[in-house]
Amino acid sequence: MSATRSLPDGVEKYAESPLFAAGKVPESLQKSHSTKEGTYARLVVTAGQVRYFLVGENTPVATIDVGDTFVILPMEEHFVQVTDDAEFYLEFCR
Repeated sequence: MSATRSLPDGVEKYAESPLFAAGKVPESLQKSHSTKEGTYARLVVTAGQVRYFLVGENTPVATIDVGDTFVILPMEEHFVQVTDDAEFYLEFCR
């Protein structure tokens, strides 16, 4: 189950996070957080699986598998859950 989202025209990458591996994913990503106004993030899964939840929802909006990406909207309060073998990084765009 994965929602399809794409970056708007004209939005470009300006930064990238380090690669996060299961067991080393910052707690802040696993609790409610959001990007800043005008900032999109593209979640890129390189191993395992990441589940993306909106705050207050019990069902993931998206399940992102290895090789897939998911666009996080500006100021959208969310959190992630990862499988034991997950690896992913974020590309920040505006």
